[in-house]
Amino acid sequence: MSEPDTKDVILDAAEVLFAEYGYEATSLRDLTQEAGVNLAAVNYHFGGKEQMAAAVLARRIGPINQERHRRLAALPPPPAVADVVRAFVEPAFPTATGCPTGHVAPGRDFCRLMGRMMIAQPAFLRTFLAGQFHELGSRFEATLRRALPRCDRATTCWRLHFMAGAMAHTLHSADALAHLTGGLCDATDVDAVVEHLVAFTAAGLTAPAPRVRSNPRRCAASSAAASPAIRPAPAAAAGPARPPRRSRNTTNTRRRSRP
Repeated sequence: MSEPDTKDVILDAAEVLFAEYGYEATSLRDLTQEAGVNLAAVNYHFGGKEQMAAAVLARRIGPINQERHRRLAALPPPPAVADVVRAFVEPAFPTATGCPTGHVAPGRDFCRLMGRMMIAQPAFLRTFLAGQFHELGSRFEATLRRALPRCDRATTCWRLHFMAGAMAHTLHSADALAHLTGGLCDATDVDAVVEHLVAFTAAGLTAPAPRVRSNPRRCAASSAAASPAIRPAPAAAAGPARPPRRSRNTTNTRRRSRP
């Protein structure tokens, strides 16, 4: 069996440490000690801590998103809401029996790491996730809008956001729930966790849309931005502006009027 590549050794060590202690609390010194490499090796392969963390996430998220794309393409029209939810959440969980043969779901270290990252939100994460999920998110939004024709786009986007949040919280904190319930909620029963998450999220997605009171200031700003022709003319177009009047200083006036 060949020796593991140095790059993979570093990524494996980073995944374990980030999952256990979090991204911010893990130093490069901790990582080099865990991986048995020097700092020069980290800089050579990745260039820095942020780039290394992005590589840790990308090597796991890539296969997950490929599986999500595959499942979306396989959904029959019109898609059932629960099937859309399952296509999104199930590939992210390790050892789920719904994962097809040959699909390697990440281990529990990555599940905890991803949950920690989503909650901590390090500076690089937003840009990284935008690159990883822009196309996929657009596809899930379009599919859900077909499954939920009565929901407007804003409602659909909010509910996608809540679905991702529920998944991230479960990945991060299912072990805590198992502890709080004395083992009644078994976090190691991945299939049961997925079924509970799918049922909960599908119910939220299909709930009646709330009546949201519009913000009049935001509506006015949006209307003006959408219709620049109706914006009021600048003050300069109506003629020169009148200079401001100076306030009179009555005390000085009285002093100047004395003989």
